[in-house]
Amino acid sequence: MSTAQRLGNDGPEIGASIVLCTHRRPELLAACLDSLAGQRAGFAPGSSREMAHEILVIDNSPLEDGRAVVESRQAAFALRGVPLRYVMEGNPGVSFARNRGVLEAVGALIAFIDDDERACDGWLERLLEPFHRLGDAVDIVAGEVEPDFGALARPDWLADDMMHFFSCRWGWDSEPRFLREAEWFGEGNCAFRKRLMAGRAFPTDLGRKGDGLMTNEGIVFMEMRSAGAATYYVPAAMVSHLIHPDRLNRRWLMRRMFYQGVSNRLTQRRYGLSEQRWDFNVNLAKLADLDVESLEGESLRAMIRLYYQLGYASGSSMG
Repeated sequence: MSTAQRLGNDGPEIGASIVLCTHRRPELLAACLDSLAGQRAGFAPGSSREMAHEILVIDNSPLEDGRAVVESRQAAFALRGVPLRYVMEGNPGVSFARNRGVLEAVGALIAFIDDDERACDGWLERLLEPFHRLGDAVDIVAGEVEPDFGALARPDWLADDMMHFFSCRWGWDSEPRFLREAEWFGEGNCAFRKRLMAGRAFPTDLGRKGDGLMTNEGIVFMEMRSAGAATYYVPAAMVSHLIHPDRLNRRWLMRRMFYQGVSNRLTQRRYGLSEQRWDFNVNLAKLADLDVESLEGESLRAMIRLYYQLGYASGSSMG
């Protein structure tokens, strides 16, 4: 056991690593870190010592915007017995950041949270509790995500069934349980055994890069689950996710769905999965003239499906 795996030379072994990926959002990073102060990792059955944890901030900006935020809080976290480390990952893209976080993490358990999220009270303990209680029967734990609209009101057109387009409200159950094969979760609020990443990596040609909207870096979790990894859902392990003001419009949602289609097509091709087929004709001139900001209800849902299909079709000529 190396000294890096302990809190000081005589401290307890670090059992869990919180990996926080950030990119040019120091104010949000500060709020996220503040929400992690006081989080506890819980007790394993039969143990009188609480599991120790660390926090690892992976800064994906070459400007190192997050360094000062981390350094200003390291002493306070150290007083709580929680190492807070800063690492700059120069390769752009959230997949590079996640891979670096996995590489740097000391704990056998890794929990992900993103810089535009805030951990609710008891988040870490609830997220890790199934590992303690159920042991090797659990490989991955997924939590719930609540939207935070900040100072803005939730738009009237944003229906409950559209929340998952914003990576919020999976809503699988009101009680903890194992997820079924078709039920998914977000990378921004989950925990998993580090050993599952052996021979695996988040695909660096997918996932967000800066303001880009490519996605599916979490396909690595699908690989794990296909190989038999059991995933447990804990709705009370909750984070709040800030919905950025510039995303609270229908045009952003259309872009989001277009690139979801592109990402899904590339993912299916990579893994040899069956591809979807649709027959549709689109007058692009009329589509460009359409005022999507006026759409509501079923008309809006139809346009969301159309933009997804357009992105999916476009994916055939990419990658």
